[in-house]
Amino acid sequence: MNIIRANSRISDEEAAKTIGEFFPDISDKLLNTIQLWNISSADNSLAVASIEKRTLEITPFEFNSSIDLKSNKKYLKYIAYPGFILLLIFLIVPQYLTESTNRIVNYEKEFGPGSLFSITPLNENFIAFKNEDFVLEVEVTGSAIPEQVYVSARGRTAKMKKNSNHRLEYVFNKVQDNFNFIIDAADYKSIKHEVVVLQRPDIKTFNINLDYPNYTGKKNETLENVGNLTVPEGTQINWRIKTIETESVQMFFDQDKSIIDLESTSNQLFEAKKRVKQSDLYKLKLENKHSPNKDSIAYEIEVIKDEYPKISVNAFQDTTLFAFIVFNGLISDDYGISKLEFIYDQNDVRHSLPIPYNKSLSSQDYFYQWKLDSLDIQEGESVEYFVRVWDNDGINGRKPTQSATYTFQIPEKKEIKEKLDKQASGAKKELDKSLEEAQDLNEQIKDIQNDLKSKENLNWQENKKINDLIKQKEKLEEALNKISQQNQDLAKKQERFNKPNEKLQEKVDQLQKLMDDILDEETKMLYDELKKLLEEQNGSEDIEEIMDQIESKEENLQKEIERAIEMFKRLQFDYKMDEIINDLDELSQEQQNLAEETLDKDNEMESLQEKQKELNESFEDLQEEMDQLEELNEEMKQPENLEDFDQEELEIQEEQQQSSEMLEQKKRKKSSQSQQNASDKMKQMQKKMEEMQAGMEMTMMQENLDHLRDIVDNLVKVSFDQENIMKEFKGVNQSDPRYVTLSQQQLKLKDDAKIIEDSLLSLANRVFQIQSFVTREVGAMNDEVEASLQGLKDRRKTEATTHQQYAMTSINNLALLLDDVLQQMQQQMADAMGKPQKGQKGQKQKLPGLSELQKQLNKKIEDLKKSGKSGRPLSKELAELAAEQEMLRGELQKLQDQLGENEGGAGKNLKEAIDKMEKTEMDLVNKRITQQTINRQKDILTRMLKAEDALRERELDDEREAEQATNYERNLPPEFEDYIKAKQKELELLNTVPPKMNPYYKEEVNKYFRRLNEQ
Repeated sequence: MNIIRANSRISDEEAAKTIGEFFPDISDKLLNTIQLWNISSADNSLAVASIEKRTLEITPFEFNSSIDLKSNKKYLKYIAYPGFILLLIFLIVPQYLTESTNRIVNYEKEFGPGSLFSITPLNENFIAFKNEDFVLEVEVTGSAIPEQVYVSARGRTAKMKKNSNHRLEYVFNKVQDNFNFIIDAADYKSIKHEVVVLQRPDIKTFNINLDYPNYTGKKNETLENVGNLTVPEGTQINWRIKTIETESVQMFFDQDKSIIDLESTSNQLFEAKKRVKQSDLYKLKLENKHSPNKDSIAYEIEVIKDEYPKISVNAFQDTTLFAFIVFNGLISDDYGISKLEFIYDQNDVRHSLPIPYNKSLSSQDYFYQWKLDSLDIQEGESVEYFVRVWDNDGINGRKPTQSATYTFQIPEKKEIKEKLDKQASGAKKELDKSLEEAQDLNEQIKDIQNDLKSKENLNWQENKKINDLIKQKEKLEEALNKISQQNQDLAKKQERFNKPNEKLQEKVDQLQKLMDDILDEETKMLYDELKKLLEEQNGSEDIEEIMDQIESKEENLQKEIERAIEMFKRLQFDYKMDEIINDLDELSQEQQNLAEETLDKDNEMESLQEKQKELNESFEDLQEEMDQLEELNEEMKQPENLEDFDQEELEIQEEQQQSSEMLEQKKRKKSSQSQQNASDKMKQMQKKMEEMQAGMEMTMMQENLDHLRDIVDNLVKVSFDQENIMKEFKGVNQSDPRYVTLSQQQLKLKDDAKIIEDSLLSLANRVFQIQSFVTREVGAMNDEVEASLQGLKDRRKTEATTHQQYAMTSINNLALLLDDVLQQMQQQMADAMGKPQKGQKGQKQKLPGLSELQKQLNKKIEDLKKSGKSGRPLSKELAELAAEQEMLRGELQKLQDQLGENEGGAGKNLKEAIDKMEKTEMDLVNKRITQQTINRQKDILTRMLKAEDALRERELDDEREAEQATNYERNLPPEFEDYIKAKQKELELLNTVPPKMNPYYKEEVNKYFRRLNEQ
């Protein structure tokens, strides 16, 4: 066997021989073929064919068929141990066997020297993003794990952090640019790895333009770098996003599942718009070719729905006259009020009235007074009402909120009468109580006077009595003021519901004036002076003098209260009679209407029976009123002679009862006849009562007129007697026997004055025209007569004569005052008889006479200017003309006061004429008559003529109108009105400077206003 060396090269023939030796089947075939090939040529075809034949014989040869494996089995035992060792190496250190193969296969890679361990990066790729952390993770494997592994990059070497047994990591913070790194560990050093740094898409600036709905009044806003929004419903949101390395931006909305692709308007600027109507969440997604944005960008849009407006109402109903309702409350809305209205339903018809409010305030207090005169609400009827407020919602349409529904109901006629009677009875009790207090006050005054007569100085007991007296007087004054107000309220109610005639209303006004004048200023001044004397601790003489004057005043007060009580009784008597007459008129008309309805077969019998039953009950109530009239008559000091109406009442009741029975028997015709009979008898009874009322009034007027005439005649006689006595006393000295005779005559005159006083006070209880100062003048007269007697008694003639002079003055004043009352009564009696007094004209005919006088005065002034007079004659005439102009001005002023300020053109012209008259008077007093004065006088006359035309037109209008609505004062209770005004000022002050608030604080402020309003 030839040994083949590794470094030697053998020839083809040698190789063939060797193969032939090992494989007998081939033998020398391969060698012969090679030799034949070497000696053959291209032209020797025989040799070529021999070669091809031999090649075919060798080609299907397989080596394994030439080897005898069985003969080699004996050698297997020699390879078992090496094989087992190789298997262990492969299982324990596989890289020992695979390392070389791996390096051969991956020949293009760079491999480090071999080691007992390996470090493998776990990152899928070495891609990082700018401004983000890059985390390098590696896994260490091998037979010996190193304790320290380092990473080297950017010229620095850092230790990696172990996060598990075989894994380590290292964080490259906020990478900016591409970089390389190498991993070192013991004798291991990795190849160089490159990290590529890319840019993620990101937001540079984030601006939002908020376009608020116009109706909110909010100014549009631009928000910078703010994504969470709180906006009103209907706001259009415009997003403007400036990005970095961004190719597309999308916006995802959660509620409506919509997606908005933002439009790229310029380099890296994206925009989108959306009008929002509900709260929602939205997310932003930015993308480029490398990646989307890293962190989720999510924001919330809170949409504030336009709220319903809020309203609170405090209703104050006029329970006295039922003439008005006052509303107060708070209205508010988030963005403003568009309408505030008052709604009421009457007779199934809805009406709306606007309520004023401030359009610039979203939260405010309001105040409204609803007058009911025009509604013509009858007794027992009701009206439902509420207040409604509208907001200014420009997105969903304005929305209303209304208050609770209230009901205003006028009581039934019977209930109103009961309340009036009860209030009248209460007022009379208060008057009686005040009379008792006045009597008690007079007794205290007399008691104090008795104590003062025996003492020069006051001790604490007298001081206490006087102080108690002053306190009781103040209490009495307070009670009288309250009574006056109660009477005024009662009069308004009676005027509102009973509709008294003109004469009765005049009596009401005169009684009210009497009650208002019961407390005079002089008495108040006396009590003030008494307080002052007590504080100064003056002697009893000064106090006694004041107490004497107070005693006289308090006696007059007692008389005035007694007179007020009597006049109040008479007035209630007149009211009740007038009320009965009116009720009879209404009841007879209703009974007649029912008689006509009964004949109509379309009307059901049950309904007719019910109506007849109501009329029967109404007449029974009227009979009770007749009984009340008799009771009122008996309470008066001088009762009237009332006729007996029992027979008429009985006949009416019988007819009504018969009508009810016929209705039950379904007999329409007979029932209607009985109803008509009852109506006719009611009318007869009404007419009889009217005649009785007129006769009583005429009789009383005649009696009062006769009594007053007698009193005036007696006063004139007493005046002359006092004058004669006073003259005779001047020529008599104290020792003359005539002094006693004249003193006796003065005493008799005192008795005559007392008789006059009693007669006058008795007459004053029936005559409303006699005012309080008339009866007080009687007291002044008696005081002076008494003082003159005391002077005569003490032989102080001069003092007595002085008081006689004062007494005569009081008598003359009283005579003049009563003479004026006498003329008024004569005029009233003439009017009642339908025969106006000659020369007497009504108020509306008064102005034409004044204009004629003014015309004459103008001519006098012009003539005086042309006359050329000077000196004393001129001064005299100017003074006379000034006095005449002043007189005319005074008359115009009275007329204007009677007409009032709202009398249209007449009132305006009168006022201007009065102002110009004052200037003319100034010119005349200063002796200055110019052309301007003449022109002014012509203008005055023109104004008066215009006022005359206006009054004449007004008179014609009054004649055309059958009935005019009565105007009632609608004054609120002072406490309520003051409260409303104070509250309005408080809320207006807070609302004048509304701060800019977000919705939460805005709502808190509105709650605060509502709490204020509720309080």
